[in-house]
Parts: sequence; C-alpha cells; structure tokens
Amino acid sequence: MRWLVLLAPAAALVLLALCLRAPFAAVGPVLGVLSDELAVSTTVLAVLTSLPLVCFGLLSPTAPALAARLGVHRAVLVGAAVLAAGVALRLAGTWGLFAGTVLLSGGIAVCNVLLPAAVRAEYGPRSAAVLGATTASMALSASFGAGLAQPLTAAGGSATAGLALWLLPVLAATAGVAVLARRRRVEPGPPAARLPVAAVLRDRVALAVTAFFGLQSLSFYAMLTWLANILEDDAGLSPAAAGGLLAVAAALGAPCALVVPPLAARRPGQTPWVLAGGLPIVVAIVGLLVAPAAAPAVWALLYGLGTGLLFPLAMTLVLVRTRDVAQTGRLSAAAQSAGYLLAATGPLAVGLLHDVSGGWRAGLALLLVLQACQLAAGLYAARPRLITEKRAEAPSASAARP
Repeated sequence: MRWLVLLAPAAALVLLALCLRAPFAAVGPVLGVLSDELAVSTTVLAVLTSLPLVCFGLLSPTAPALAARLGVHRAVLVGAAVLAAGVALRLAGTWGLFAGTVLLSGGIAVCNVLLPAAVRAEYGPRSAAVLGATTASMALSASFGAGLAQPLTAAGGSATAGLALWLLPVLAATAGVAVLARRRRVEPGPPAARLPVAAVLRDRVALAVTAFFGLQSLSFYAMLTWLANILEDDAGLSPAAAGGLLAVAAALGAPCALVVPPLAARRPGQTPWVLAGGLPIVVAIVGLLVAPAAAPAVWALLYGLGTGLLFPLAMTLVLVRTRDVAQTGRLSAAAQSAGYLLAATGPLAVGLLHDVSGGWRAGLALLLVLQACQLAAGLYAARPRLITEKRAEAPSASAARP
C-alpha cells in the first residue's frame, strides 16, 4: 500500500506528460488527408505544425502566476482541462481545427512549465528520477503521435476523428491530476512566489539556463523538421529510409530521459553531460556538411543522441539551479518561453536559407554556429550555483522587515 501511495502521483504525472506532444505531432502525417476532408490547401494547414511552438513561447510566462494563485497542482489541472477542450474542439471543422490547436497549445504550455514544479512538490529531493520519467514520456508522446496518426485516422473513419481520439488518454490524465489536486490544500505562496517571471532572468545563471534550453530546443526542432530532407537531398537516401532514420534518432530521447536526470542531479556540476550531449551534434553537423553520404546513419543517430541527452539535461538544470518550487516554476516558464520561440524560428531560418541558396550547407553552417553558442551557455549553466533573485521585486516583503 505504501508503494501505491508513493507511485500514484508519478503515474498521474507521467500519463499527463504522455499527452503533451501527441495531439500536435499527429497533425503532420495526416495533413494531406485533412486537406481533402476540409477542402483547405496543405500550405494553409501547415501553419498548424508551427502554431503550438509559438503558443508555447507566448503563453509559458503565464503559468507561474496561475500556480501562485491556484497552487501548482490545480494550475496543472486547469492546463490539462484546457488541453482536453482543445482536442475536442478540433472536431468542429476548419475553424475548430485552428481554434482547438491554439487552445490545446495553451493547455500544454501550462503543463510544460509546471510539471517540473509538480514533480518537485510531490517528491522533493527524490524528484530527479520522476522528472526523467515524465521527460521520457514526452519524448515517446511525439513518436506515438506521429506513428499512430494513420492507424487512428483509419480507426476513426476520418483524420479529424482520428485526432479527436487523443481525447481519451487526455481525459484519463486529467482525472489522475484531479485526484492529486484534490488531496492538496492550497496555501498562499510567499511574496517571492509572486515575483514576475522576468525577475528570475536578472541572474546570470538563469540567463545561461534559459539560453541553453532555447538553443537545444532549436536544434531538436530543426532536426525534426529538416533532417529527413537533408538525408534525401545530400545523402541520396529514399524518403522511407530518411524518415526511418529520423524516427530512430528522435526515439533516442526516451531512454536518455530516463538516465540523464537522476545521474546528472547526483553531482553539483553537470559539465560532462553538456559535453556528452553537445559534441555528438557538432560531429553530426560537420559530417552532414563535409561527407553526408559517407555515413548518413551515423550522422542521424549522433544528432538524435545529442538532442536526446540535452533536453532532459535542460530540464534537470531548471530543477537543480533553483531553490524552491516557486522559483522552479518561474525559471521553467522563462526557459520554455524563450526556448519555444527560438524553436519556432530555427526551422524557419534553415528553410529560408535553403530557398535562398538552393542547398542545405548554409543552414547547417548556421546550426553549427548556434551549437557552439549552446555549448558555451551550457558550460556556464552547468557550474554548481543556485539562482539568486532580488527581493526588491517584492516590496511588501521588504516593508515587513524591521
């Protein structure tokens, strides 16, 4: 019975994490079918694939204020409920597809930011392993969303119905989070808990963590968007082979997420992990630039291994560089806001450089430069120091002091 009490919160949070990528990752593989069903061009529908990232960036800063008002668990519950409403709304034709995507992206943004804080609130010093499980679940969510898109379309009889079937696991996750929220009393946070998200970015360590999160996110989504095309055009692979390598590269994130957080959190500094994740990406990009056809599988897998290590490391840095649950939420919001806005612009920049130059070399060169910046930010963030926020942002607290 004691094990059930201990594992039940982790199970609820892992199930919720499993719902945080699939609802929008499932759109890309069925864009053509959606176009036929709704009589809308695929060019217009392609906006659906970038809308979530922009929404994540814009809406993430609202999550800590919501948590300060409602409590972390109730704020996560609100995010899950909004996600469920957005998934259901996509059944309402073209306008519902776009409005539902914005709505579900808002719910996911809240859950993205507050999951680390919820894990910390449940497990305290033992939270690294559970954070790894939730991060692995997010990685699997993207794979499930893309891989099950066609089977769910066939099962539902249409692409919109197939997308709506994701409502079932979302509702189950929402019920689990509701149980967690119900058994927790809401206590007003200390004055520091109500500091604005921007306050955390006055600290250099927080800026480094934010830059690292943003650049690793850009690197991952650039891979997810363009690696298959690069392998087809420059390495001469078939679309099926290129897509298969991309799927395997992306799937490496799941086992990495289980291993990295508990191991990286054991030591005060995380410099070896920054190098272990960053250098394989450098080798992969150089390989794709210099000899793409020589070992395309090696380049793809190195890229996937690097991004697979760096995402859970970035989440772990948010955890180990902060002092309490409220500060974890603020840093998570700041890092994810900047991160997903960068992630939305990175693939666009690589695509524009391809259109201008007619090849992928300019885009890969840009990614290589950004990878060097990512390593620099990561090495700074990996130093064993905690974030310090200025109490001047909480005048009521300072006024209360004698």
